[in-house]
Amino acid sequence: MSWLFPIYLAGAAAIIAPILLHLRRRPPQDRVEFSSLLFLDASTPVPVSKRRLENWLLLLLRCLALILLALMFARPFMQSESATATSGDKATLILLDRSASMRRDDLWKRGVAEAERLFKEAKITDRIALAVFDGELTPVWTFEEDRNTPANRVVALQSRLAELAPSWGGTQLDRALIAAVPSFDASTAKLKKRIHLITDLQEGTHLDALRTIAWPAELTLKVHRLDPVTNDNFSMALAARDEEGNADALIRIRLSNTRDSALRDFTLAWEKGPQTDSITAQIPPGASRILNAPPNSTNATTLNLSGDKYDFDNRLFIAPPQPRAVRIHFLGDEATRDEAAAPLYYLARALQPTATLAPVLTAGKALPVQKPDLLVISGSTPAVGMHASLRDFVSAGGFLVQVATSKADAALLQTLTGIPGITIKEGDANDDYRMLADVKVEHPLLRPFADPKLRDFTKLRFWKHRDIEIKDATNKLETLANFDNGQPAIVSARIGKGTLIVLASGWHPGDSQLALSTKFVPLLYGWLAAAGFSHDPAATLLVGEDLPLDALSEHTITDPENKTHSLKAGEAFTATQIGLYKVQSASHTQILAVNLSPDEGRVLPLAPEKLAEYGIKISSGADSAAGSESTDERLTATDTEQRQQSWWYILLMLLAVLLLETWFAGRTRQTALQTA
Repeated sequence: MSWLFPIYLAGAAAIIAPILLHLRRRPPQDRVEFSSLLFLDASTPVPVSKRRLENWLLLLLRCLALILLALMFARPFMQSESATATSGDKATLILLDRSASMRRDDLWKRGVAEAERLFKEAKITDRIALAVFDGELTPVWTFEEDRNTPANRVVALQSRLAELAPSWGGTQLDRALIAAVPSFDASTAKLKKRIHLITDLQEGTHLDALRTIAWPAELTLKVHRLDPVTNDNFSMALAARDEEGNADALIRIRLSNTRDSALRDFTLAWEKGPQTDSITAQIPPGASRILNAPPNSTNATTLNLSGDKYDFDNRLFIAPPQPRAVRIHFLGDEATRDEAAAPLYYLARALQPTATLAPVLTAGKALPVQKPDLLVISGSTPAVGMHASLRDFVSAGGFLVQVATSKADAALLQTLTGIPGITIKEGDANDDYRMLADVKVEHPLLRPFADPKLRDFTKLRFWKHRDIEIKDATNKLETLANFDNGQPAIVSARIGKGTLIVLASGWHPGDSQLALSTKFVPLLYGWLAAAGFSHDPAATLLVGEDLPLDALSEHTITDPENKTHSLKAGEAFTATQIGLYKVQSASHTQILAVNLSPDEGRVLPLAPEKLAEYGIKISSGADSAAGSESTDERLTATDTEQRQQSWWYILLMLLAVLLLETWFAGRTRQTALQTA
């Protein structure tokens, strides 16, 4: 039997009160009038020393009621032998932060020393586990290993800690704590559970995911916050990059200074660049500024920031411009390139180089020797002898865009699609113009028009069009857009590994306003993107993110340390370091820049009590070991007592005793009156 509040047992001493009351004799309160007292003998009062207790049963009931009341407030509970045997043992998980911000000062060295102190102080009967975290939780020593080899714990942990170093990842503390909760296995079920968190706990720490879980009531968290000598720090991040590759304003940088910083002066310069190209300026404490990067006369790829003590976040990697060549062949007369009424004239002017694509447009009436990436047919009908070659081109993975110009094009479409029921004829000449309707902007071939700014087709007129009639029982052809009279305007089909797009009207002024509208260039580059040649600027990649890779190709990746990684088709690769990654595939080679998460530069410390706002039970780092153990024991005893709730039974017994005492006291009084 154990007691939650044993101090209340002292209240049982109150039983002395009913004993003293029973010993005290009061003179009779009832007076009986007699006419004469001559015939009554005077009685001698009984001395105090000879007084005896009367009504023993009533006295016992009153004493028992007081004892039961004291027991009820003391809150008794039964503790099992197994719980008693293990009440002093603990299951402790040590979480060591190895994010990029731990590269400051000697924080990592101090964190390792603190972890060693914790597992050296643990008893042999305690269970110990160790894990490190940045963007993800990585186990180093599990409870299962500790259970199997507790005697080798210290040597093994020291050896594994010596192999670790701070990473370049962000501080995802919420993910780490959520992943840490299930690490307490069945062997720790009857032990006191605690997590020791060793971290700098800077402002850039991610905590939002903690709102999605309910923290276990039996698990406490003790924070060991590591503070550097100073928190003065400049940080740098990429704000924007000119998509056109203009060298005069290519890069925009966001610079920040910590609050209450003693620093103001900074220098921004390209690595190994001339001093004349650098920028020296000031930024006040707590401020953030956007400014253009200095001139890059040496075409460097690393921008350096100087002026503070900690350089872990003072480098920004910029991938060089890498326009990818894309071969486009126009199946027609090259001489029409400079004719303002010809389709090739507008095609040549729409396909301009971007920061990521360098279109190469050729023209000729025959297929080129080298397979083009995109083939365009407009204004002419290929000879029948070329139909089979065009079908082989598309089936092998080619991308063909054909503008239907006459009924003779029906034969080519039948050969390409294998659908005999295709006819083409001129549209109704009585119509002034036609407009687009039912445009499937969600289709990959029309992806640019998913943007609401480009979705309005009301100003686009088609003067001439062809009616394409398809009798397709297999639904091989898909209509992407119709004219307002219901006739197909854009039709698409997958043929083998390739793609076929058929337009019922041309883009040149003789057929429509398409070439002169704001829709033509997005439409062309949308087709190039569908063919695997996206013109979107390279994404700003951060450590911990996957590199953008073609799922259908094999890749060879060279990381910033010049280590080579070979990936099969469909395999992903996560960037774990800052720097430039070289990605090679069968079709092209690309340089990708990976930078540090901007949140790591927010180095001001958070109060450990901040974690309590997310429902986590925090054990203060200032608590003594004895006080902490006493608190843990009391919490365990409280849980046990709340499950048993023995005080309810004592309360029922108390009520029964009080009823019996009340009944017996009334009966005794009546007997005394009758006797008198």
